[in-house]
Amino acid sequence: MIDRIRRAGQGSAVVALAIVTLALLPAVRATGLPLDDEGKGTECFIDKDDTLSPGLSINPSSGTFATPADGVVECHGPVNGHKPTGDGRFSEVGRYGTKDPDTCQGGGEGDGRFVVTIPTDAGDQRFAALFTFTYGEPSTRGGVVAGRFEGDGFHGTFDATPKEGDCVTRPVTRIHTVDEIHLEDAFFARS
Repeated sequence: MIDRIRRAGQGSAVVALAIVTLALLPAVRATGLPLDDEGKGTECFIDKDDTLSPGLSINPSSGTFATPADGVVECHGPVNGHKPTGDGRFSEVGRYGTKDPDTCQGGGEGDGRFVVTIPTDAGDQRFAALFTFTYGEPSTRGGVVAGRFEGDGFHGTFDATPKEGDCVTRPVTRIHTVDEIHLEDAFFARS
């Protein structure tokens, strides 16, 4: 297990966060990871960074997050009835600690809004949507912490790894996430 944590990221900050997180979180298997509805709708994979303010630590806090530079999205399956022709762009903004303040060791919840633009054989398809999320499960896919999100006509999972801060001596203020999102036909119908 320790070798896997060391490979998940570089530096002692990532290892320290992984050890604290895994030691204090319940051993909950991230059910549904990867998504179990393959073959229905459209699956997209997102690779991005988010900044957190004031950041997550062992002390409870609520705050905001945002994608400072567009992330990359790769979709498989029809996008609003059209074939994707390449990588698209993804960004999001939102809040964490919306029900009560969140901590690194206890996980939490939040809400947000994303904007995605996907190039297709009929031109760029652009969508915006509101979502809610929870996080705090141990990652099963190479990150440190896993979570889930959902909204009108879509749902997905994400794995997060800290890039700035270590949760113990400095709040985590930047994370890298790898997301998997399932877009149902209803998602495109509402746009």
